[in-house]
Amino acid sequence: MNKDLPNVFPGQIGEDVNNTQEIFYSKENRTSIETDNLSISSKINRIFNSPNYIYKKEVLIKMNGIEEKKIIIGKTPTTLLTMDNEVIDINKIEDIKIV
Repeated sequence: MNKDLPNVFPGQIGEDVNNTQEIFYSKENRTSIETDNLSISSKINRIFNSPNYIYKKEVLIKMNGIEEKKIIIGKTPTTLLTMDNEVIDINKIEDIKIV
């Protein structure tokens, strides 16, 4: 060891410190409420423009009354591309939500 280094002085805490807080914040619940009355194209644009989207996003797509989980990776003006190389027509989508 190097003897030239100064000694470290540990400070004394004389009282109980209670500075922790329990907080719960869920942004997902608020986002789903805000996007309920948006059009499908607006919802899709929000998914692709969000800071959480990098390459792929798992979504719940409702078409013909059936909801399915899909992983979307890209879009064109009229279609969505999934991880399974499935092309989904945007005009056939009834609702889309982030999982």
